[in-house]
Amino acid sequence: MSTNLPVGDRFTTEQLVTRRALFQVAGVTLVGTVVLASTGCASAVGAMGAPMFPHADTGAISPQTVAGVPVGTLGGGTKPIFVAPPGNLDPVVHSVADTLFWGEQLMEHAMFFAMLMPGPELAGPRGEAESFQRQFEQHLTRLRGSRLDRTSYAAFNNSTLALTNAIIDYKQRMELAQTAGRMRSLVWPTFFSHTRNEAIRFRGRLAQLNQGNANFDRREVVPFWADKMEEHALFVSHLLDPAEKTLKGAAETAAASFDKLEDAPVGSKDPAMAAVQQIINFKVAAERGIQAGQIKSIIHPALADHVRREAVRFKDELIRAV
Repeated sequence: MSTNLPVGDRFTTEQLVTRRALFQVAGVTLVGTVVLASTGCASAVGAMGAPMFPHADTGAISPQTVAGVPVGTLGGGTKPIFVAPPGNLDPVVHSVADTLFWGEQLMEHAMFFAMLMPGPELAGPRGEAESFQRQFEQHLTRLRGSRLDRTSYAAFNNSTLALTNAIIDYKQRMELAQTAGRMRSLVWPTFFSHTRNEAIRFRGRLAQLNQGNANFDRREVVPFWADKMEEHALFVSHLLDPAEKTLKGAAETAAASFDKLEDAPVGSKDPAMAAVQQIINFKVAAERGIQAGQIKSIIHPALADHVRREAVRFKDELIRAV
């Protein structure tokens, strides 16, 4: 790759290495992994060479006990990623782990909405978002102070479902208002839709757990998360400074790759696993670049870590999926 970058893309040698690596991972390696592997040419992936950016290891699951049951966490960022212990299929354990993970994500959705609803004219919807942020925080505190078992977990899940249904309704109302021009916030309608679909998926997961089934189905896991990774990449592209042409192109290429993965036939885990590891590498690089001021954008560090956690969760669910 040429080192002659356009004005606005000139950085120190150390910074340039990071930016080159971001492009290499998202723009070359990721495309090769998804397209070649999904068409039965996985052996061709290795011929493309290893990505320039270092592998971002998600590490081993660290054991914890929350609400009287064993759960686990994966780290690497500003907040832990809650998961069930390896091989565990207890619906109580998965209920706690999933609520800890998705409760945090939904709480942050509300936080992002509030951040993107400035001014007195948006005081109403902003106040609703801030209320949801507090409610999810309080709900997670109650969970941590509880002791759940087979006789009580469904009742707690039902209380989680009530709160989740309320924020789903809020997101839908806000999306419709923003789309129709009745509200002039800084939240894209697609972001309302994206976060609503995540909440709907969590709602379905809790209903499944209430029936005693903790399995992940690969036919659901891959299309759902591939769609979310595609949208994350598009969000990143549109939140980068216009001068960040290389990274914007890389993010858009990554989005196109996950669009292909979403529609690929269900088969080997290899294409999806390789793709999710590459997007984790990319997101870790982006988060560090944003925190260090190496990447020009309007991406809040909390949002960068938020989408990284979801990529790691995708990988964990894919490992467990049947």
